[in-house]
Amino acid sequence: MLSWQSLQYYLQFDRRWFETADRHVPDPGHLAVFRSLVPDGWRTRRRGLWFMADPPGADTPAQGWKLHVTAESGQGAEALRLALPVLFASGTAFKFLIDPYAVDLTSGKNFSRTASGKFITVYPSDEHAFRAIGAALAAVLEGRGGPYILSDRRWPGSKAVYYRYGGFTAVKRLRPDGISDLMITAPDGTAVPDVRAPYYEAPAWATDPFPAEAEEEDGALNGRYTPHTALAFGNRGGVYIATDARTGRDVVLKEARPGVLVGRPGRPVTEVLEKEYRLLGELADTGHFVRPVDFFHEWDHAFLVEELLDGPHYSRHCIVTNPVVLGRLDPDSIRAYYLAQRPLWRKVAEAVAAAHARGILLGDLSYTNVHVTEDGTSVVLLDLEAAVREGEDPHLGVHTVGLASPRLRATNRYDRAGDWHAFGSLILSSVMVVNNTTGFHRPALPRFLDALADDLALPGELIALIRDLTEPDAVDADFDPAEILKRIDALPFEDPAQWSAPVPLARPATDRYRDPERVPGLGDADLAELTARVADEVVAAADPQRTDRLFPANPLVHQTNPLSLAYGAMGVLHGLHRLRGDVPAPLLGWALSRDVDPAAYPPGLYLGQSGLAWAFDGLGHGEVADALMDRARQHPLRFAVSGVLHGTAGYGLACLHLWRRRGDARLLEAARAAGVALAAGAVRDAEAARWPETAPGDDRPRTRIGYGHGAAGVALFLLYLHLATGEERWYRLGREALAFDLGQRTRLPGGTWGFPGYVRDADDEGRQVLRNYWDEGTAGVTTTVLRYLAARPDEELAALVEDLLTDSARKYAVFPHLFHGLAGLGNVLLDAGELLGDERWFAEARRVAEGILISRIEHPGGTGFPGEQALRESCDLATGSIGIALFLDRLRRARVGGRSNFNFTVDGLLP
Repeated sequence: MLSWQSLQYYLQFDRRWFETADRHVPDPGHLAVFRSLVPDGWRTRRRGLWFMADPPGADTPAQGWKLHVTAESGQGAEALRLALPVLFASGTAFKFLIDPYAVDLTSGKNFSRTASGKFITVYPSDEHAFRAIGAALAAVLEGRGGPYILSDRRWPGSKAVYYRYGGFTAVKRLRPDGISDLMITAPDGTAVPDVRAPYYEAPAWATDPFPAEAEEEDGALNGRYTPHTALAFGNRGGVYIATDARTGRDVVLKEARPGVLVGRPGRPVTEVLEKEYRLLGELADTGHFVRPVDFFHEWDHAFLVEELLDGPHYSRHCIVTNPVVLGRLDPDSIRAYYLAQRPLWRKVAEAVAAAHARGILLGDLSYTNVHVTEDGTSVVLLDLEAAVREGEDPHLGVHTVGLASPRLRATNRYDRAGDWHAFGSLILSSVMVVNNTTGFHRPALPRFLDALADDLALPGELIALIRDLTEPDAVDADFDPAEILKRIDALPFEDPAQWSAPVPLARPATDRYRDPERVPGLGDADLAELTARVADEVVAAADPQRTDRLFPANPLVHQTNPLSLAYGAMGVLHGLHRLRGDVPAPLLGWALSRDVDPAAYPPGLYLGQSGLAWAFDGLGHGEVADALMDRARQHPLRFAVSGVLHGTAGYGLACLHLWRRRGDARLLEAARAAGVALAAGAVRDAEAARWPETAPGDDRPRTRIGYGHGAAGVALFLLYLHLATGEERWYRLGREALAFDLGQRTRLPGGTWGFPGYVRDADDEGRQVLRNYWDEGTAGVTTTVLRYLAARPDEELAALVEDLLTDSARKYAVFPHLFHGLAGLGNVLLDAGELLGDERWFAEARRVAEGILISRIEHPGGTGFPGEQALRESCDLATGSIGIALFLDRLRRARVGGRSNFNFTVDGLLP
């Protein structure tokens, strides 16, 4: 899963799909300067936001000391005009950001802090050229500057020119997850990572051309504040806990770096932070906002000092107390929850009203800037970055998806109605966190309100309040703060008639879903029509003229490969074939035309070659599958990590499936070799087995938990290997692996089980979120438990399976996806109905499906669903509409005793 920061980049270039910078149509300003100065013979090409220029006959080295030029917003064309004559005269390869939009985007607060500020990159042929070109650039750009480039060191005497040692050409080393690391070569010929850290760091063998003098130990900032704990890092700067020498108390220190922009149009974050300090000061006496302590500048950076608050932000508070999430749907628990929420809502409303009374718009009221006190009885608002004084401060347009009003999203302008809209959306988030979906696709909002009102027997007064607050056409005059407070106080949560019986969501699914033909949209004919519409929309979205991807998908398709099962074309084609019986020839032809280079395709199941083999075989191309498995068996990464998604277990599943299909004994031996590798790498203790791994960017081994990456997925492969070979050792090791993951479970208040994503240590205590999904969490672990029970009796597993399955019997989750959402939960319930022979789980799966349908997106020619983080639509298997449609299609076909799981299991081996 990509970080929130990384996802933001793919939102800039299309309103419906995740897209790359290649789709951006550049402004002509920078290119006009370049074309007016470029000599004959230079070759150019575009790569994303960059425009590359190579001199005639140049032989650029693979690595060395490179130069970077930074530029302020709006100054790119003039900086180019000054720098280009130096670069053309030197005959050195270089690149520059293609237009002013690219400069502002890469200088923005949400951009990668290791890449921000780099306007021009120069690749000198040797150190002599490096020194000459750097000195010349520093001279012509004297007096200029831009964002500080964190990964580099400044050229002596310059604020515009920087340097670092690194790769000039993209030398990549593939990882098991399909992403490639950039590499450079050490003097002994070994490849080492070309680390782009948010601080200057040169390889041990590279002698810095301008050795820095030893720096003195940093003292207290502003002579007063000593940071000791980092809370967050971003391009705009860090957030720290610091000790105030004057008072001895801890405070929060917010940093703003020079040259970094926030908002549209961009404003310097240093100015924005100073405005935030001013507005907090104006609101301090209301008691609703965090108290500012100090504001100062040091080394061009700005710092805001605030009081340190205890307790979680509002989203975290709701997640750990919401009865829908916890599975505590008895009347007393629901009433207690809403009685506890009402005073918090009132406090937020009072804060909004207090700000408006002083002529201040909050702009971006979100769950993370509402802080719940440690005792859970009150709130304090913080992070007023977007706040403005009416008619005075420039509007930034910064907003939170799902809370911002449609008018704010369209205009980037704040108003009082927009603050009340965000407040209404905040109340909705406490009922159930579905805001990303309702923000991306507005028609889902009334659907969720109607469904939640019915399922939780919510008071009509509460639903009416949320509807009125989030009315898209509301204007400032529609809101009277005193009336809003009165309506909050009058919510009838104490009424004995409210929640006097179990809410509908708590009732057995068989009450409503035993006969699916009685439920609108869930009959077999309804599901057949819906999945056909999804397939039609997916086919219509395909673009065989592109080379980077065939179907709109999760952004990871651009960071891995265009064919993978999880995010690429073959997962979608696999789904289309199951839904329609065939796939359009041009789409299959596109897939067959791609090169499957082992340097770009790992061997694993969901991101690599063995998964492609599985899918091509299912599409009738067994010879292609054979060739791909031959390559996968020789791939050096096939035993690099253990899990199903990227590693040995997933590769082994493909070997077993294709052995059954193809009858090739070599595939069974390859599966056995995968088992041997897993046995050799297992850490076994106390009748449990686990596989610690060091994740990219982490320096300590961690043991992941769950089906996708943890021991539960390994256990399922080992069970199948036992069934295929008859060798008991694989069953024993698999059962130990399953025992390990089951040993990490935590009892939820509703009586079900949740699982962390990895084994907790002392630093994680109280901070880990319990998961219940297929890739991480309860549904994935249950996937394996069900198959062990199908293989042979097991009293321990039989005692656990009811509670495990009940955790997946949910109508509501944040997203509808297969890997990390409702479709994955529903799919394991269908497994239970088939493998345990208990039809009530089919009814529970129908309830899950009804929850999924709330988020559907209707188009004239078909139906889609929101993708990763519900920020754009997507077609892929893991996070898109094809994975959801496969679950909905299976729902109408599943039967007791069936073996219909589409998600790459080898259930034909089960008894």
